[in-house]
Amino acid sequence: MNFFRCLLASLIYEESRFNPEAESWAGAKGLMQLMPRTAKRFGISDSSSAKDQIFAGVKFIEWINNQIKTTVPDSTERLGFILAAYNCGLGHVLDAMSLAEKYGKDKTKWEAVSYYLYRKSNPKYYNDKVVKYGYCRGQDAVYYANNIMSRYEEYKKVIK
Repeated sequence: MNFFRCLLASLIYEESRFNPEAESWAGAKGLMQLMPRTAKRFGISDSSSAKDQIFAGVKFIEWINNQIKTTVPDSTERLGFILAAYNCGLGHVLDAMSLAEKYGKDKTKWEAVSYYLYRKSNPKYYNDKVVKYGYCRGQDAVYYANNIMSRYEEYKKVIK
């Protein structure tokens, strides 16, 4: 459980720098920076407490995990997928998995999928027939996921 707390702390730092009043240019709000539609789906509003914001963010993470855990069975590999989906949406991650598979790479490996997610801002990739969700600033999602995972590893060292 302590390791999950480290991961959550790393994500919250990346999202809001621990500011429950944070608001992004895109309209995401709170500690977990949930978009309004996602926040509503997971039971919070602008007036929700920090604790409720965290619970909603955790529910969202669990939802993403449940969507891909059979396709990406290795939990260590799956972490990158979950974080990227948290950032840019599950559809874009699924597109990157389809691209990886099309080009003969292992769609269950974060390194392979992140390569294609990174390129989803390139028309060659976002216009590909296997892509359903179109353009994405995938490089942002890859940087985001890798940054959180790196900070998470540092946090884990502190609590050992």
